[in-house]
Amino acid sequence: MSKFLVYLTLKPFIAQWLRHHFGDPAVFPAQSVENACIRHFLTRQPKRLPLMRQNEEVAICIPDSKQKPVITYNYLSINARKAVAECIEDTFRMQLWRDLSDIEQCQCTLLSAVRAWCEANGVSLDYDYTLKMRYQRMRNSYLKHGIDLRRTARAKD
Repeated sequence: MSKFLVYLTLKPFIAQWLRHHFGDPAVFPAQSVENACIRHFLTRQPKRLPLMRQNEEVAICIPDSKQKPVITYNYLSINARKAVAECIEDTFRMQLWRDLSDIEQCQCTLLSAVRAWCEANGVSLDYDYTLKMRYQRMRNSYLKHGIDLRRTARAKD
């Protein structure tokens, strides 16, 4: 782990989830897609002063590599930081989907399941309806095209 950090603006519930699973500052697994994304966009620090942490930004550890030593390559542009934030959000959505996709088998309401998921993943219950709606929109966007990704649907076939 390097001592160089980059700061990202994330949605509050994603920031809470990230801190719960990866710490503060967040340190991703060595071969993770998040680290690959960070390494891809790393550049040399421009001549101006380094960017300082703003309120509510999340600290992310920059991974060291032989191709881009962190002592030299330790800057992410605004758009590169957005790309890394999108990568983190994709991982969040994959976990949310995987964990809630078989909820029909539990015979509980989706909201109860989302609240339990929030508790298990370090997310404030203030975001329970937000996450419930996100999950329903993901599910409905596939169902609209005739694709049922719920595990119960596969078990019936």
